[in-house]
Amino acid sequence: MLAQLQVSGDLAGLLRDYLQEQGDIHCELYTRLQSFSASSRMSFGQWWDLLDRLQARFPNRMVGLELGQRVRPSHLGVIGYLTLASDTVADALAAFQRYQRLLHDGDKAAMQLNDGVMTLYWSRDYGPSSRLSDEVLVAGLLNFIRVMTGRPSLAAMQVDFTFEAPADINPYQAVFASPVLFSQAYTALHFPVSYLELPVSNSDPTLRELLERQAQASIAVLPQDENFSHALRGALLRGLQSGRTGSSAIAAMLNMSERTLFRRLQDQGLNFKQLQSQIRMQLAREYLADARLTQSEIALLLGYSEQSAFNRAFKRETGMTPRQFQLTT
Repeated sequence: MLAQLQVSGDLAGLLRDYLQEQGDIHCELYTRLQSFSASSRMSFGQWWDLLDRLQARFPNRMVGLELGQRVRPSHLGVIGYLTLASDTVADALAAFQRYQRLLHDGDKAAMQLNDGVMTLYWSRDYGPSSRLSDEVLVAGLLNFIRVMTGRPSLAAMQVDFTFEAPADINPYQAVFASPVLFSQAYTALHFPVSYLELPVSNSDPTLRELLERQAQASIAVLPQDENFSHALRGALLRGLQSGRTGSSAIAAMLNMSERTLFRRLQDQGLNFKQLQSQIRMQLAREYLADARLTQSEIALLLGYSEQSAFNRAFKRETGMTPRQFQLTT
């Protein structure tokens, strides 16, 4: 589901700048990147593909981490300049959360304060992102906080990634200067709460007010398809958990006709059964990681009439039986 949602075309500039820095502009990838303007949007699927192509050109480099360290305001559009004009890190993060959709659709950063620790994390409600994309996101955010505060050595207390640990984790520890954990439930950055009070070096109240109005105007003209996607996902989850999985039941939960539901799906290039299967398998992975649930209980929670039907569906979608999946987690 995440693959169909969109990210800002500004991010293409980050990849173009990287290729320019490497002296590698006479290639098809650079030409393709030039087709994206600051006012355009691309799908996550396109973004992931561009990152994969860039990594393929530099197979011995940690492209995701290197890109993150090169993030500048121009790569984030108005949201980048707005956060840079804020008074404190707390103000900047609040603006980032408020207008994050200018940068990307899908999961938004959420903040949690607990025992002197501030955690900024992203859920996986829209499905998993790619490793390279998550590396750019997390390394880029940390780098941007360093730029905002004028503290190049500022470090997180801990960094969490959802993907599996690579063979060599030293590059991650070098970039983040903190413990880095993998195969976690959420992608997250953990900071001391005191960081929220750090002043932003280029704070400018007048400019911030101007950029705030620009951000409000920009977000107002974005398409509202994400609201439908979010509501649809919620309805599919509720349907799976209650055993009401038919399209007519899902349409009723969304207060629309079945015909309207299929028209909205078609407008976004989505297929009802495929989307339902994706969400079901995502839930299956989450349930299988919970040792308290038996496979029979999981099958029931996912709306399967019997465990064998769940086993067949899971293997068809993932290439592994539920038991094999549990042994790998």
